[in-house]
Amino acid sequence: MTQTTTTRPEPVPVPKPAASPHDDRRVRIPHAPGLDGLRGLAVAAVVVFHAGPTSWLPGGFLGVSLFFTLSGYLITTLVLAEVRRDRQLAVGSFWARRMRRLVPALVVTTIGVVIASRFIEFGGDVRADLIGGLTYSANWVQVIRDVSYADLFFAPSPLLHLWSLAIEEQFYVVLPIAAWFLARRAPWLARNRMAAGSVIVVVAGVALSQLVDNPNLAYYGTLNRAPEIAIGVLLACRTTVTTTRASRSLTLLGMVALAISVAAWRLAGVTDGWIAGGGLAAFAVVSAIFVRAASRPGLMASALSFAPLRWLGLISYGLYLYHWPVVVIMGPTRLDWGPVALFGARVAISLALAAVSYWLIEQPLRRRWPQVPDRKVILIGFAALAVSLAIVLLAVPPAADQTAASEPAPAVVKTAPVQDPVVAGPPSVVLLGDSLPAFLVRDGGAALDPDEVTLVNGTLEACDGAEGAEEAKARSGALVPIPEGCTGWSTQYPAFFEGRADIAVLMVGGHAVLDRNIDGEFHGPCESIARDWYRNDLRKRLAYLQTKADKAVLVLPAWGDRLSGWINPADHINRTNCVRATMRSAAISEGVPYLDFGRYLCPETRDVCRPVRTRDGVHLDVRAAPDALQWVIDQSIDAP
Repeated sequence: MTQTTTTRPEPVPVPKPAASPHDDRRVRIPHAPGLDGLRGLAVAAVVVFHAGPTSWLPGGFLGVSLFFTLSGYLITTLVLAEVRRDRQLAVGSFWARRMRRLVPALVVTTIGVVIASRFIEFGGDVRADLIGGLTYSANWVQVIRDVSYADLFFAPSPLLHLWSLAIEEQFYVVLPIAAWFLARRAPWLARNRMAAGSVIVVVAGVALSQLVDNPNLAYYGTLNRAPEIAIGVLLACRTTVTTTRASRSLTLLGMVALAISVAAWRLAGVTDGWIAGGGLAAFAVVSAIFVRAASRPGLMASALSFAPLRWLGLISYGLYLYHWPVVVIMGPTRLDWGPVALFGARVAISLALAAVSYWLIEQPLRRRWPQVPDRKVILIGFAALAVSLAIVLLAVPPAADQTAASEPAPAVVKTAPVQDPVVAGPPSVVLLGDSLPAFLVRDGGAALDPDEVTLVNGTLEACDGAEGAEEAKARSGALVPIPEGCTGWSTQYPAFFEGRADIAVLMVGGHAVLDRNIDGEFHGPCESIARDWYRNDLRKRLAYLQTKADKAVLVLPAWGDRLSGWINPADHINRTNCVRATMRSAAISEGVPYLDFGRYLCPETRDVCRPVRTRDGVHLDVRAAPDALQWVIDQSIDAP
């Protein structure tokens, strides 16, 4: 019997319709209004920190850390959704979307600063900051230039804030490449492998922060700050997007995270040891809990869906870009306004610019012309950055040599020279003191005439030089960091007297306004124990200086202005009066002349001062430093 074999016909493949160039292949995930509000809350913290007195929200800079974690979560969620849907990742489309979203407002910001720099003298190296901003390398520009974020308000650059956008953009380059590679090899394992990679980044970043003995690198370095983003990546890899209501436990954890975040914004300081020591990774864990609670319907999401917060979240990118140049341009040396009025004006202008940018620049370029190929969008974006960079190189001159600024020659030297007994040279002045005279020398020393004076720079930032009271408390209760080399005048001062000086000038008193640790307890400057201790220390110092110079001069400190509350206690005026009286008493006891720097800054009354302070209310603007330094030297030479 013959068996008949039936051949099953092959199915005729049905061709898929050709994709229209108008098709939108973007991955959609459920919108979480709470995350808009969370973004608004984060940018609000940063704006308050920058635009208002530092005492209002000294830890507001941590809003950037929350941004990092939120960005890591959102971008990874979108990437994983595309990998799950398509089993691959269209890297070109990802970068095209980033170009549409980020480049237009950045170009507007940088060109605006270029124009403003033609009329306004900014601090820092504006040209380098513009180049770093347009090449998304601003964080490394600050590392190379050794710019401390703690000095943010001293002669500020209008683009210093772009360091954080540079780190995010570097993340936007690395993440899609890693996801594309993992999706090609084994898309079903991409989520787990990205989670493992994020753990490795966190461990490596925290370890590097512990090993690096450079606070600027610890703050600005890409790998040092990567753990904050990587924890957001890990959150996206270990959770799923859902519209189910948040559980009570998650809501409670979210409320705790909110409380910790607000407390950190209110109490933390840029110079706190945990900031540079890897503690930002721990803060990122708190932020991740906050993000997860806000991403699901519930009490936390409802609170963060408050309309003004959501609106801030929508314009947060533009607001972050524009607010800092506005703050710098509207500095206290240009506008002698009160802190509340100045804050209100800065915020109002920043919000207006961000809103106009969002509706007229960012959204139209982001949403319109979807048919434009991704490759063309990327090329247009790079072309816009390149043209902007060319404008910068042509229109903005290089900054002065930073080495010369930090070691102003030729009038400023490191130690009193040995005088030639035959040929008389210019008078030698040894200037000793803390950050106020240190910044005067840094910003004004280059203007001194070496034929008129030889200035020995014996200053040290944040160091009064007093013996036996190393610790001082800022207004917040945090201890003021003690710089390396601040060991007390008996070990510090001798290095500045190789030969006998003509004049020794002691310009201190700023730290004496704070509560200081005397014999194990903190005391304010108006308490008798603190007055007696400081007067005795000053008398010993002045007696020593009279053995090293033909004349010693003591400079009484000025009162801090209304913006000095970031460090000074609320009663700092009365405290300064106590310090001035103590210093005057010590000078009289030792027969030493004294100068009144307070009367130089405030010639009429202490409440009406010349608008020459920086935003911290203590130090002088870079443009006022040369005249102030010259005044101190001239008055010291003329003193009896």
